[in-house]
Amino acid sequence: MTRTINWWAILGATVAAMFVGFLFYGALFNAPWTAAVGLTTTDEVNYFKHGTPVTIDPVTPMLINAFVMAAYALFLSWLMQRTKRKTFAEGALLGLLVGLVVAASHGLTNLFAMNPAILTIIDGSYHAVLFAIIGGIVARWPVVRRIP
Repeated sequence: MTRTINWWAILGATVAAMFVGFLFYGALFNAPWTAAVGLTTTDEVNYFKHGTPVTIDPVTPMLINAFVMAAYALFLSWLMQRTKRKTFAEGALLGLLVGLVVAASHGLTNLFAMNPAILTIIDGSYHAVLFAIIGGIVARWPVVRRIP
């Protein structure tokens, strides 16, 4: 069986994943998440972690995030081909299951670290939604077959 990678699907899933991260950690749950991890701000420039000033480098984490989201998309693309998932719903369901496993891992880590429960809820739901969307995109976006 020949496996092909649809790089447009990987790119589309990566962009969608970055947008999901923006929604969860920027627009929807910014205040509770930053409070749960101990990050506060007195204005838009000065950040503090548990009262200690910190410097925020926005570029490096975003580049690493883009690379990781692409890796997630590649993994789910491989998984969709192995399990023959071809519709958005099939891919989203399998992605959701993978996301729930990742969410459970985050929950267990937060439990042992004695982090606030809201951190587990935010991070866990983020991963469930993230993997469901990536899975749906890479399963549905057809692989372009080359005619010999």
